[in-house]
Amino acid sequence: MTNGRRADALRAGAVLLAAIAQIVGSPLGSALAGRSVGEVSDATRALITPAGYAFSIWGPVFALALAWAVYQALPGQRDRAVHRATGWPLAAAFAGNAVWELLFPQVGDRVPVLPAVLLLAIVAAAATAWARLQAMPLTGLARLLPAAVTGLLLGWVTLASAVQVASAGVALGAPAQGAAAQVWAVVALGAVAALGAALVLVARVAAGPFALAVAWGLVAVAVDGGPGVVTVAAVGAAVVVAAALAVRVAGPRERGALLLG
Repeated sequence: MTNGRRADALRAGAVLLAAIAQIVGSPLGSALAGRSVGEVSDATRALITPAGYAFSIWGPVFALALAWAVYQALPGQRDRAVHRATGWPLAAAFAGNAVWELLFPQVGDRVPVLPAVLLLAIVAAAATAWARLQAMPLTGLARLLPAAVTGLLLGWVTLASAVQVASAGVALGAPAQGAAAQVWAVVALGAVAALGAALVLVARVAAGPFALAVAWGLVAVAVDGGPGVVTVAAVGAAVVVAAALAVRVAGPRERGALLLG
C-alpha cells in the first residue's frame, strides 16, 4: 500500500469511527453520569434554549453522517478530492460531538466552560469542512452527502453554541430571567441571524441544509414560550436567515447545489 492510499484509509477509518462514536456517545454519557443531557440542560436553562423537539435534528445529522462515513470509506471513494478535503474536519467534528456527549452530563452544570469551549471547537471544525466544500465542483453522492451533513451540522451547532454559552452563563450565576437576561437573549439571537445570513449569502453549496437547521432551532426558541421580546427576536432571526436563502436562490447560481449540495 502506497503512502497516499495508507493516508486515505486512515482518514476514512477515522471518519467512520467518529461517526459511530457520536451515535453511541449520548446514551453512554447518560449512563456514566447517571443523568441525561436534557436533565443538565434543564437545570441551566437559558431564555434561548429551544423547545425539546428541536433536538430531534440530531437524528438526521447522525444518519447522514453515518451514510457518508460508509460511502467515503468504500475503496473506490477514498481518494476523491471532496473526501480528502472534508474528511479530517468532519471526523474532528463528529469526535467532538462524542466527547461533548460524554462530558456535558458530567460537568455541564458544575464546570460549564469546558463543554462550551468544546462546542465552539466543533463549530470551527464543521466550518472548515463547509468552507472547503464551497470550492468543490463535483456532483452526485460524492458531494451531496458531505454537503448535506455539513450544512445541517454547521447550522445546528451555530445556534447550539449560542445556547451553550447562555446556559454556561446561567450555570455560573447569571440571571436566567429578567430584563438583563432578555437583552442578552436578543443580542445572541441577533448574532445568530447575522452570522447565519452572512454564510448563506456567500455560500455556493449546501446553503439549504444550513439555513434549514438554523431556522429550525430559531423557531423552536420562539415555540418554547419565553418572554415576548425573545419570541419576536427568534422569529425575526429565522425570517432573516430564510430571506437570505431566498435571495441566493433568486440569483444565477446552480440551485440544486445551493439548496442541497
